[in-house]
Amino acid sequence: MSSRAPRVSVAIPSYNHAGYVEHAVESVLRSDFEDLEIVLVDDGSSDDSLARLSRLESDARLRVFRQENQGAHAALNRALSLSRGDLLFILNSDDAFAPRRIREFVRRFDADPNLSALCSWMRIIDPAGAVLGVKEAFRNMPPWPLAPGGLTERGDPVLALLEANYIATTSNFAFRRILVEGADALRFLPLRYAHDWDFFLGCATRGSFDVVPEALVDYRVHPANTIKEGVDATGGRDAMRFEILWVLGRHADRVMRGTESRALDKADLAARARRSLQVFGSPELFDLLRVLRGGASTPPAAYDHLLAADHPFRRRAEAALARIP
Repeated sequence: MSSRAPRVSVAIPSYNHAGYVEHAVESVLRSDFEDLEIVLVDDGSSDDSLARLSRLESDARLRVFRQENQGAHAALNRALSLSRGDLLFILNSDDAFAPRRIREFVRRFDADPNLSALCSWMRIIDPAGAVLGVKEAFRNMPPWPLAPGGLTERGDPVLALLEANYIATTSNFAFRRILVEGADALRFLPLRYAHDWDFFLGCATRGSFDVVPEALVDYRVHPANTIKEGVDATGGRDAMRFEILWVLGRHADRVMRGTESRALDKADLAARARRSLQVFGSPELFDLLRVLRGGASTPPAAYDHLLAADHPFRRRAEAALARIP
């Protein structure tokens, strides 16, 4: 391994994606930007993912680490902690980068020192790699029906992100190292369904954020996507709903306060937020989470503790959400 830090690090959390992980890694190695490293953390895969990667490890830009299964958030945090680049990209082991993605993002970061994070449009592909469509950020393919007159209609990428996670996947995100350094460093939290959205919203309030209007990443949909479990009423639906409400409770007020410097109409934004924030027919629960979160820049530890699966508050909240169609 070279002692000189590369300009770019690509963190790849990998778990049981033997059929896709080689393609993911190769999509980075074939990038037209070469000053990079790949930090891949295998999160205890039980398939032959590691064996398939062995032929690629002769490329010095690839470093592979192994750990017992701890979840996507833990694999991401470890990969980022081992990364050395000034600009950090994430790629899930079942997705792929377009050849010019990294170079285009680096160009935009260099052109705007105040830019803290970027995403792009993305191609949606099936298990075989066939293109199913192009998601143009918040302009199409919302994860749930958006309310008329909502925040997304303002055309502001941060406000739109508060209404719905249009970035959709950690594979579609890059940011400056400073966001994960220091006393107030951002980390991925133990959320099964919304760890990405929580992290995106945390980044979006720490500097400017923008969308590259070009499909520069492939997001693969297949039967093992975690989100499919979350929309199943017999699976993780109520847990996913609670996580979404928890994330909104954690970030909504801070994001809305952040609009004050952009001279947007506060009354209009407040009305749009009431219409469009996804609270699953439970505004009282959302308001309670906002109170528990409080107004400090950093949430109290007690708020983060609500995520524990056996926390009484979470159990009661999920039971209430289960009664809502």
